[in-house]
Amino acid sequence: MTDSTEFTPGDPRKPWLWHPELPIQYPPVLVWPPRPIAFLGWLFGRGVLFSQYMLFVGLAAIAWYFTPAFERMASFEAGWIAEIWLRNAVLFTVVTGGLHLWFHTFRGQGDRRKYDPKPLDTHNPKFLFGNQLWDNVFWCLASGVTVVTAYEVLIWWAWANGYVGLFTWDDGPVWFVALFFVLTFIQSAHFYFVHRLLHWKPLYRFHDLHHNNVNIGPWSGIAMHPVEHIIYLSSMILHLVIATHPLHMLYQSFFLTIGASTGHTGYENVDVKGRNVMNVGNLFHQLHHRYYNCNYGQMQVPLDKWFGSFHDGTAEATTRIMKQNLRMKAGKPSVS
Repeated sequence: MTDSTEFTPGDPRKPWLWHPELPIQYPPVLVWPPRPIAFLGWLFGRGVLFSQYMLFVGLAAIAWYFTPAFERMASFEAGWIAEIWLRNAVLFTVVTGGLHLWFHTFRGQGDRRKYDPKPLDTHNPKFLFGNQLWDNVFWCLASGVTVVTAYEVLIWWAWANGYVGLFTWDDGPVWFVALFFVLTFIQSAHFYFVHRLLHWKPLYRFHDLHHNNVNIGPWSGIAMHPVEHIIYLSSMILHLVIATHPLHMLYQSFFLTIGASTGHTGYENVDVKGRNVMNVGNLFHQLHHRYYNCNYGQMQVPLDKWFGSFHDGTAEATTRIMKQNLRMKAGKPSVS
């Protein structure tokens, strides 16, 4: 691994402060030939069992505890809807704000495992209030939490009225657990396709707001235009189609929202006194924010590799992506 700026994946004008060993690799999940031993290590290690996915399950349990009774949710009323919005806003702020304080305010681990050497913007007119942080906070809470709450409210209402069946532990423990994995992979695939759609010129004018964040922080995760929030969070509709449990729905909600915060920290992991507490970000998505037309998906499903948009962090990949950008006549898709 590299902890200096003497080497950068491809573009010497924009050196990385730190990056993992290159080329970056997909986890041993959907690979050929299969790697069963590596897969088990990933499953029972930092890939799943000791990963942020368990954080989302824990948050789902907390959120379920603070969810209004089913009887109240059989009709749309401002009271219980406001309770859900407030619960989501508090949990999102505690985790995302905590990550920001650790990494960017208190500099709890300095530059250890930080990708981009630049700080967050504080005097940039492309952001609301001229400040990247406050711009991001506004879009996350005013739009992001509101839209995910709207999806969640619709699902609770459908469940409360019996329009969609519930799947419980007693209906099948194996499938109950497996659904968490299924949702993770469905979400990864969904993200790839809607993300590519958002890079289509007619829609990029909405996605451009998120891409103002070239150097990213936790609050950048769901700092998006409301139209993008509706598209990005649309996979929540799945719970109106198949029978799931509230824990599954809430897990997916936090995967989409707080998972975006952890994935946009700008750091590889939370490092306390030299100890890796939790993997959070990855160079894979950091590369997308720098070069735009690559790494549209997530690393659970290698769709970027299958469709030719994978940037593995090497100089060769950067050259290829930059040539593609030039052929599109812009390093950043035009919205004019």
